[in-house]
Amino acid sequence: MSRPTPTRHRRRLLALVLAAVAIGLVVVEPFPSGRVLLSLTDTHGIDAGDIPALAMLLVAACLAV
Repeated sequence: MSRPTPTRHRRRLLALVLAAVAIGLVVVEPFPSGRVLLSLTDTHGIDAGDIPALAMLLVAACLAV
C-alpha cells in the first residue's frame, strides 16, 4: 500500500471540513425550509433548505474517495 501524498491529505481534510460545515448547516438551518422534498416521518424530513448541505456532503464524499 502506498503512502498518502500531501495532496491526498489536503483533499481528505477539505472533505472533513465540508462535511462538518454541511452538518452544521442542517443543525442551524440558516435557510428557509421551503417545500418538503422527502418526508421521513410526520415531523421529520428533507426540505428545500437542506439542498445546499446535501450538495456539500456529495462534494465531500467525492473528495474523500
